[in-house]
Amino acid sequence: MVKLVPSASLDLGEPIGEIVDVQGRDVHVLEMGSGSPSIWLENGWLGLSLGWQPFQDMLAAHTRVCAYDRAGNAWSDPSDTYRTAQNEADEFVALLDATGETEPVILLAWSGGGPVAQIFAADHPERVAGLILMDAIPPDYDLWTTKTYPNRYPAEKQDRLELIRGFAEKAAAGELSEEDIADWITPETASRFGERYKKLLLNNPNYWWTYYWQYQYVIASGAQVQSKGWLGDLPLSVIVATAEENGDDEYQRSLGEMWRAMQYPLARLSSRGRVVPVAAGHDVFRQQPDVVIDVVLKMIAAVGATK
Repeated sequence: MVKLVPSASLDLGEPIGEIVDVQGRDVHVLEMGSGSPSIWLENGWLGLSLGWQPFQDMLAAHTRVCAYDRAGNAWSDPSDTYRTAQNEADEFVALLDATGETEPVILLAWSGGGPVAQIFAADHPERVAGLILMDAIPPDYDLWTTKTYPNRYPAEKQDRLELIRGFAEKAAAGELSEEDIADWITPETASRFGERYKKLLLNNPNYWWTYYWQYQYVIASGAQVQSKGWLGDLPLSVIVATAEENGDDEYQRSLGEMWRAMQYPLARLSSRGRVVPVAAGHDVFRQQPDVVIDVVLKMIAAVGATK
C-alpha cells in the first residue's frame, strides 16, 4: 500500500520560500519582485520551484512572479485526491485563496502544467488575465500515441511507470541513490542548489508517487481539458519548442513531430491566441529565457491595453 507522508516529516532541508496553509496542507510558494498583474508559474511533471531558477530571478526584475510546488513536490504536502489536471487546478484555486490573491493573474504553464492551467482558465475566467502555454502537453497526445503505436507506446509507458515506482519505494526505504536518478537531475539546478536539490529528489517518496499517478491519469486529464472547450477572448500565447531532440528512429521522430504539431491548435482556444515558435528544446525557459520573458512582457502589455 502506498503511504504518503507530510513533507515536514521528511529530511528535505529548509524551504527557499514560504509555507502556506491550504486547507490543512502545507504548500510551498516562492514569491519575487513586484508589479501587476502577477505571474504564476505552473510547473511540469517532476518540476520543482527550484527548477525555475534563475529564470524567475530574471522575470522578477519586471514584475511580481510566484512559483509554487504542487501537492507532493518539494516542501508541499501530498494530496489524497487523484492526480488529475482537474484536481490539481482545484488545488491551485485553493492556494490563490489562501495567499489572498484576488486580482486576475497571468499563468505561465510549462509541459505537464499546461492542462492544469487550461482547466483553471476555463473554470475561473474572472481570475485569469492571460495564459501562456510553454511546450505544454497537448490534451490528446497520450491518447494519440497509444492508438497509433499500440504495440510499443503502452509497453514503454508501463516500463517508465515501473521505474518510477521503484524510485518511490527506494526513497521510502532511504535507499534511493544519485546513481539511480542521474538522468533526472538537472545539472543547472544541482549546481545552484547542491545538496538541497538532491534531498528533494532522494528523500521524498511523495515526489515520485505524485509523478507516477499523474502519468497514470494523463489520458483522463486530457479528456478533462478537452471537455472545457473555448476560452473566449482570453489573451493566449502558445510557445512551441522547435529544436527538440527526437531520437534516431522513425518512431521517435514521429512522436516529436506530433507533439509539436499538436501545439499549434491550442492557439485556437481563444480569439486572441497566437503561436510563438522558439528555437529551443523542451526546457525553453532555460535555453531561451530572454525570448520567454519577452512573451510574458508582451502579454502584460496586452492585458494592460484591455483594462
